[in-house]
Amino acid sequence: MSVPDDRRLSAPMGRTQVRRQLRSGYRRSMRLVVLGTTVPGAGLLRTSARRAGSVLLIAFLLGLAAIAYLVVDWGPKGLGLYVLSYPGLLQALVVLLAIGGLVWCASIVATAVAGRPQGLDLSRTRVLAMVTTLMVALVATGTYKGAEFLLITQDTLGQVFSSNHLKPGDGAKVLDEPNVDPWRDTPRVNILLMGSDAGTGRVGTRPDSMIVASMDTRTGNTVLISVPRNFEWPPLPADSPLRQLWPEGSYGGTHDLPNCPRKAKDSADPCAINAIWTEVDEFRETHPEAFPGDDVPGRTQTRDVVGEVLGLKIDHMVVIDLKGFKELVNAMGGVEVNVQLSGYGGKLPIGGKIVNGQLVGVVDWFEPGRRRLSGYHALWYARTRAADTDEHRQMRQRCLIQAVVDQIDPAFMLTKYASIAKILQQNVYTDIPGQHLPAFVKLVERVQKGKITSLGFSAKNGFPYSSNPDYERVRTLVQKAINPPKPTSKPTTSTKTAKPTPTPTTKATPTEQPDVDECA
Repeated sequence: MSVPDDRRLSAPMGRTQVRRQLRSGYRRSMRLVVLGTTVPGAGLLRTSARRAGSVLLIAFLLGLAAIAYLVVDWGPKGLGLYVLSYPGLLQALVVLLAIGGLVWCASIVATAVAGRPQGLDLSRTRVLAMVTTLMVALVATGTYKGAEFLLITQDTLGQVFSSNHLKPGDGAKVLDEPNVDPWRDTPRVNILLMGSDAGTGRVGTRPDSMIVASMDTRTGNTVLISVPRNFEWPPLPADSPLRQLWPEGSYGGTHDLPNCPRKAKDSADPCAINAIWTEVDEFRETHPEAFPGDDVPGRTQTRDVVGEVLGLKIDHMVVIDLKGFKELVNAMGGVEVNVQLSGYGGKLPIGGKIVNGQLVGVVDWFEPGRRRLSGYHALWYARTRAADTDEHRQMRQRCLIQAVVDQIDPAFMLTKYASIAKILQQNVYTDIPGQHLPAFVKLVERVQKGKITSLGFSAKNGFPYSSNPDYERVRTLVQKAINPPKPTSKPTTSTKTAKPTPTPTTKATPTEQPDVDECA
């Protein structure tokens, strides 16, 4: 019996059509998986699980709309800073991100399962599974990195910026009201920047540099005031426990009536301001009750003594280990500085010290001119003094700080976020509370736009020696620097030219103007 021609042809045509449908369904399932990876829930809309896909897609779009609204209303920076200011909000975002990532990954798998055509051969099923696994891995990795970023941020803020570092009543007054300048009621903020020098072979902690940044919160104009670390006989605050040893109110007695046991043991170890930290640590060993509630009283007392010396209320302090400064400069890609010659006209050495009047142990030399310094070279530029004096070193430190403030790029630093967070945790202390970060970021922006000047204490303004400084004069110069006289209008000139009146030659006197350094 013969088979009709149409039946002989229909069987092969059916198999070809099935194969085409499987290929089309296979490609469609791949597209749906990729679509579901790009937009959560979108891939499910073309499957039997379209209702679940709709719910997930709507939730995703509502979340995007909420974020877009907040970004437009607050600005990207303002929104980011608000989130950073509240550790509890960061923790909630970590949980939300983890749940969202888990649901997203599950939706990708569900899209592959629901979109897979029936009868798909094993090899194509394996390829689809591999693509699905890859897409899930991409979403999971992004979720993990986002959660890691938030956890690092939370940990860093908790360790570095903690309100527990402040005693009640301390710190700058910051307004936390919407659409209100946070510095409206605070015309000036004074922050002590200290470079900690607790290195190998050192006894106790000795600040290597002490600079007060006094900032006008309206204009951003800032005065960087260098406090010579070897200022002797510094005045003690009225409530300092060290007054039990020096009731006259000066650390180490006075120049006329010295009372400095450490100098009696070692003439090279005077009762100078940079010894306060170590002195307090030693005092605490025999008087543990003297500093209740203060884990590091040497740091706090150093801050208070600096404020007493300058006649300023120190609102906050930032203490950075010198190793941390080097790593921070490296993280920001180096810092460009106008490298100057030493105070006596020669090149500045990298390394080295004076032994029997000779400079020995020099590793290399700084070449003058504009240079981009690595962290290692920036640290040596701030520390070297073998070729000149502490006064010149203080000038270099102020110039270096000014360069860092001017050149720091928040967008670039964000790419180095994890390493910078680690540097901050290990090497930086500050008593600035985390919830005040948005206000201080605004203040830094104003400082970058304002004018930065410097005040040092040298022979030019009446401080030829640090062993017996005139602290009243110090306070006078500080007030003149932070409250400079307003420029007066130019007097009208007469058409007649008056003959110059000869002036007698007089002995030069110290200027009352701040000792301003030019860094450019």
